[in-house]
Amino acid sequence: MTGTGKPDMDSDTREFINNATLLFIASRNAEGALDVSPRGGQPSVMRVSDSGALLLPDYKGNRRLDTIGNLLSNPEIAMIVVNRGVDRYLRISGRGEVSFRDSDIAAFPADENPPISVLVLTPARCEFVETTAFRNAGFWLGSAIRKAPLDLGAVVRGDKLAQADAGFSPVRKHAGEEQLLTSHGMREVYGSSSEAVQTKVFDIAGPGGLAFMEEARFIVLSHENAQGGMEIDLTGAAPLSVIPFDNRQAYRLHLPPDLATTEEGECALVTIAPGRNEMLRVNGRFEKEPARNDQSLKIVPREVYFHCPASLSRARIWQDDRRVYWAGRRRFICVDRRRESPDVVSFVLEPRDDAPIGPIGPGQYVTVSLPDDAEAVARRRSYSVSGRPDGNSLRISVRRMGNGGLSDLLHDSVHAGSELLVGIPAGRFVLDSPPGRRVALISAGVGITPLLPMLERLAQEESGREVWFLHAARDAAHHLFPDEVCEIAKRPVNGGIRLFWAYSRPREGDACDLGKRLDAATVAGIMPVADTDFYICGPQAFMQGLREGLVALGAAPENIRFEEFSAQAGTAFDLGDKEITAECKVTFAQSGKTATWTPAAGSLLDLALSNQVKVAYSCRIGDCQSCLQRVLEGAADYPAGELPVLAQGQILLCQAIPRGDMIIDC
Repeated sequence: MTGTGKPDMDSDTREFINNATLLFIASRNAEGALDVSPRGGQPSVMRVSDSGALLLPDYKGNRRLDTIGNLLSNPEIAMIVVNRGVDRYLRISGRGEVSFRDSDIAAFPADENPPISVLVLTPARCEFVETTAFRNAGFWLGSAIRKAPLDLGAVVRGDKLAQADAGFSPVRKHAGEEQLLTSHGMREVYGSSSEAVQTKVFDIAGPGGLAFMEEARFIVLSHENAQGGMEIDLTGAAPLSVIPFDNRQAYRLHLPPDLATTEEGECALVTIAPGRNEMLRVNGRFEKEPARNDQSLKIVPREVYFHCPASLSRARIWQDDRRVYWAGRRRFICVDRRRESPDVVSFVLEPRDDAPIGPIGPGQYVTVSLPDDAEAVARRRSYSVSGRPDGNSLRISVRRMGNGGLSDLLHDSVHAGSELLVGIPAGRFVLDSPPGRRVALISAGVGITPLLPMLERLAQEESGREVWFLHAARDAAHHLFPDEVCEIAKRPVNGGIRLFWAYSRPREGDACDLGKRLDAATVAGIMPVADTDFYICGPQAFMQGLREGLVALGAAPENIRFEEFSAQAGTAFDLGDKEITAECKVTFAQSGKTATWTPAAGSLLDLALSNQVKVAYSCRIGDCQSCLQRVLEGAADYPAGELPVLAQGQILLCQAIPRGDMIIDC
């Protein structure tokens, strides 16, 4: 799609933007100096508003505010939007503004990583561009060969020392740009940049930057065109190479034949080594090299800096494509409360913001807490999503445990209008049986909650499979959701859903199929267990007894899935293929404790629990994000290689190990 003026945002363009988790945005300041910045986001990097404007959230970062500062003096922008595994990109040019409007910010989740502002971009021209750059650079790596992160802190420190020894000084942000940021209130909102940020930019690359440059084949280039406008292109032809001159450095950039530039002008580029989250950025001037036979540019840098922005990890370009609709805990409002039985209450929750909830797998749970919990460590508990009343809400159904825990707090204090903090949908107890396979959903008590969405999903199928829904309760008064289940069971045109109720202590007049406890022999009497997939949820003894009994009667163990929430500490932490022998000190700031971590200590969660540090946690497999904590100093590695999508400065204790000495805010 090409054109001038306001483009027609057709369905192909909208779908491409909505599917993108990574883009590169070019901007320039009042003097014409260019900059290119990466942006990454989940479940998509930006949103298309109803009016066709593009909303790009701006999060906490290193506070240089290059793009923000440029837009204050020059609204022109150029962007490249990419889709995972696709050898074309969307090039957009237009104008942008910085917005603090509540309506724009509400387009994104009110979670633990809310946007500070939103860049509202009005496209003037959009076009799809076919390219070989991704293929030539080997950009679309699989998650299995994603490269380990560099110890960037050590690399940058070494570069600074080498640059200083060679007589070079940091290039600080231009005073006029800094004054512009201050006068527009940006520094008041974003805060001032640290000394480390102010001194990380030089006009020459250090040894670490040069080593990275050799493997960074994927390059995003912004440059001036003949009309004085701004262009943005991709190349994967070759990495930058160094041209020594006058005791300094220039860089040679090889261009593909179809990439045209003027003879000279301003430019900015980002170099990326596929599989790494670090990147090298160069801003300066370019000129063509007529003496060479190949098409190349000589780039004289004004600013060079090597850093690790959050954009690539947030985009999950080299990880499994599992979209995440928010990070950490998100603010929801209770819009309805309903008593289901003497000890169970359902709460319907909607997000406080306007961002979507996204899909929730049938059987998944969310972790819930309250913002005004009086406990020193806020109580958190995982509850299965028992229903989706509409696309913008979810329902949890909570049994009062009577032990002063979160369930009691929810029953006593949450009503319509109350605010809750909700974690991302998680859990691996989800419906995944092949089409046509018989399925039995078996629950007891409040264990019915994850099975209701499974029944909903099965009722929408047209496979004609046989489905059994068996529920055990004390009596009819404690039977949860009978009317809802019966209504769902009526939907399939093939009549494939069969219901079975078992009451352990039925009262006079209670109608049920079995007037005693449900057991494996009863299940085997109504269906062939060897040819059935079982999904079981309920008290531990109920699930264990059924599982053992069904296996004894011919069911395959791998065909029996059950839900179990466990908060037991353990040290069965897998370091993968990492050989780690070093030990380091980990300080838990609020607890005032310092512990020595070794590989035998397991995860940082294991270390915290073994030293009696109070931290919230639940699933221990990296799904629920209950154990999120803030890092005050240091950095962590994730041995499984699956970097979680977190707010900057956060850590997922159950999956992390320290990279060196650390201070954690718990």
